Amino acid sequence: MKTKSLNKPKVNVITLGCSKNVYDSEVLMGQLRANNIPVSHEDDNSCAPIVIINTCGFIDNAKQESINTILEWAEAKQKGLVEKVYVTGCLSERYKPELKKEIPDIDEYFGTHDLQSAKNT
Repeated sequence: MKTKSLNKPKVNVITLGCSKNVYDSEVLMGQLRANNIPVSHEDDNSCAPIVIINTCGFIDNAKQESINTILEWAEAKQKGLVEKVYVTGCLSERYKPELKKEIPDIDEYFGTHDLQSAKNT
């Protein structure tokens, strides 16, 4: 008889942009840990099946870095290296419709207001 594993999948959080994003990522990681979900931060060698990319939508270099990072992880998902990729942060807040259209392989895009709502629940 097979038994279902109680282990929750590990999450790798990638933070891009300003110090507010670092804070938001720390809050998110704290919420995940509080729910007994293992978390790594910016671990390129992580075997985490879930990746959350916290993006920047204001600083030009960080916007481009955010887009490049999303594309890299979308490709990793297509190759089967990760199971799920989520995007949050300012870039996702400001450009969600465009991102969904141009990079549809992402499991979900969340804006900064979505994260705030999650903090309060």
